[in-house]
Amino acid sequence: MKNPCTLLILLLTLFFASACKSNHAIKEVEVKKESLDLGYMYWANDFTPFGFGSRYSLIVLGTVTKLEPPSTPSEDALYTSVEGRITIQEIIYDSKSHNRDMNTIRHLETDCFDGTSLKKGNQVLVFCVSYEGDYAITGRQSIIKIPMNDKRYITSIKKYINASYNPTVIEKDLDLWSKVVDGETLQNYIKEYRAYKNN
Repeated sequence: MKNPCTLLILLLTLFFASACKSNHAIKEVEVKKESLDLGYMYWANDFTPFGFGSRYSLIVLGTVTKLEPPSTPSEDALYTSVEGRITIQEIIYDSKSHNRDMNTIRHLETDCFDGTSLKKGNQVLVFCVSYEGDYAITGRQSIIKIPMNDKRYITSIKKYINASYNPTVIEKDLDLWSKVVDGETLQNYIKEYRAYKNN
């Protein structure tokens, strides 16, 4: 028969190992469920992804996983709130300017979906700026629906960011972007950028 003390130590070791493993699994689930609530700069709804002053703190590829019906605005409401959730698939760009570990963030939450044609299941690029010490969104023009799993948009936007927002490096992608945003916006920005550089 085994020594009772040895058996007791073995049982206690197994118990604590199991408890630690279970606790670790719970913590992982909790971390992965964390959401980032994006502030909504409703007064900047015309702010587009391309143009002078369009500098981003965070760009995310994600999928729309929740959309609520529009809320009934009060008489003094400045905009119609439409809540939604975007589940993150990939961090395209992170300025790391707000002491957040984006690897722990699984969802983006915002109420700026009014006026969009987005539906659950749509794949989107989300362009966030810095505002009052955190990430924020300027509205519906900063959530761009793209064709599912079309990596060309990701390649193009990374090239644009890596070139310090020089739009001429993605001039060949004009036709690509014109399918998902107002094509004239990028085209005009390229013309303005060249004129600015030539002065």
